[in-house]
Amino acid sequence: MSAELEEQIAQLENSLGQEQQRLEKLWDAYEQQEKDLNASLDRINYLESDIETRQTMISSLQELLTERDAKLRELEIQRQRQSKIAAEYEPKIKEMQGIIEDQTEKYERLLSITQEMEDELDLARQSLHARDGWFNANISSLESVSEIIKEWRNIQGGKFPEVKESSGPGGGKSEFVASVAKIKGLGAVKAENLYDAGFHSVEDLKSASTEDIAGVVGFTNLSASKVVKGAKEL
Repeated sequence: MSAELEEQIAQLENSLGQEQQRLEKLWDAYEQQEKDLNASLDRINYLESDIETRQTMISSLQELLTERDAKLRELEIQRQRQSKIAAEYEPKIKEMQGIIEDQTEKYERLLSITQEMEDELDLARQSLHARDGWFNANISSLESVSEIIKEWRNIQGGKFPEVKESSGPGGGKSEFVASVAKIKGLGAVKAENLYDAGFHSVEDLKSASTEDIAGVVGFTNLSASKVVKGAKEL
């Protein structure tokens, strides 16, 4: 083989090696571009999916906004109605407030009057209690005074007490009246009433009960008990 031919073969081999290297580089570039393309496609798919998701969210938000706007319109209508009702009832409310204040003032005055009446009633009860106590403590003296006044009026009217004695188991009336005159609160008229009722001696009074004496004209349970007690002390 000639040197020229060997040189050509060497050049061809060299060119073939270079071309093979170029092809390898082109293949690597192709593979890289394919990878980049696949990555871009994946990115596009992701973005498309994200866009769909965002569109769904936007649709949902639009529905919510539409619903919110409807509720806001409804609330505005209700507010206008309530404002109208409030404007209609405001005078009535003020009138009712005035009535309530007036009634409250009347109630307070009535309460004050009631308290004053209760105070007066308590005072009246105390006065009544004191009067009853005084009356019960002095009833015998009052009865004696009443009998004395009655006797005096009878004398002034020309009606004199009997002085003649009437007989009885315990002696005459004058003796009986004189014997029981020592009993506190027992006047001559009452003593005569006792004599006329059948009590002719101090012993009769001692053995009598309060009910027996109270049954005689001019006596009460209180004055009768005092007569029985006074007779036993004689």
